[in-house]
Amino acid sequence: MLVDRRRVLSCGLVLMLGAGAVADVAAQARGGAVQGRGSAVQGRGGRGQAPRDAGSTPREIQAQFDAYVIAQAESALQISEEQYPQFVRRVRALQAARREARMRRNRLLAQINQQLRAGDTIDDAKLTAAARAVDEHERAALADVQKAYASIDEVLTPWQSARFRVLEDQLEQKKLDMLFRARQGPRR
Repeated sequence: MLVDRRRVLSCGLVLMLGAGAVADVAAQARGGAVQGRGSAVQGRGGRGQAPRDAGSTPREIQAQFDAYVIAQAESALQISEEQYPQFVRRVRALQAARREARMRRNRLLAQINQQLRAGDTIDDAKLTAAARAVDEHERAALADVQKAYASIDEVLTPWQSARFRVLEDQLEQKKLDMLFRARQGPRR
């Protein structure tokens, strides 16, 4: 029963911090003031510190959301004590693989954009090579993500694996909804 209370408390704290962080970013974007927070998120062995300064960076928001995903998955998938350490490590590897793939893709696209801004001096061969580099990167990134999923599946039951896929989709939709509402600003 004590573990369940910790799970509920952990999930609640992570949700509040994640929602607050998204609101902070939205307030900063609108030029509003943001109040700092100094609370910590505690899970089964996991620690995450909420930002103490006047706002949250995108990296801090992503870290809070990553922790929220793990907390939600722990509960929804009924992760056992034996599964927990490996599950967390492997989910974090999945999250890191996705993040690295996104950053690399953005860098490649920025290089293409820089070439396109060259105007009349555009080199078709360089553009073709750059576009192929993006395609190759996307293939490699997909393979890395698939390997990460396979690694997670090694510690989960088939039911947990399937539930994890559905949960991730639901949480991603929730994140997009929160960001959309934050960008719209406060309702009057």
